[in-house]
Amino acid sequence: MQQTTVRIIKWIALFIVLALALLCYSMGTMSGFIAIIVVGFLLEGAFWLFGYRLFNRKKASEHSSQTS
Repeated sequence: MQQTTVRIIKWIALFIVLALALLCYSMGTMSGFIAIIVVGFLLEGAFWLFGYRLFNRKKASEHSSQTS
């Protein structure tokens, strides 16, 4: 159960990062402030990096449990 809770927290954090990236993009384009767009770009990069790691770990753990 603890592993499931950690996985849910990671998913929630991942979607919060994506929501913040979208918020920064929209605020940056409305105000014309380039730094906010850059922050949005960095947050989106974090989303893809951590999302890839989350999916990659899931597949690796499924693969190891199938071979056991």
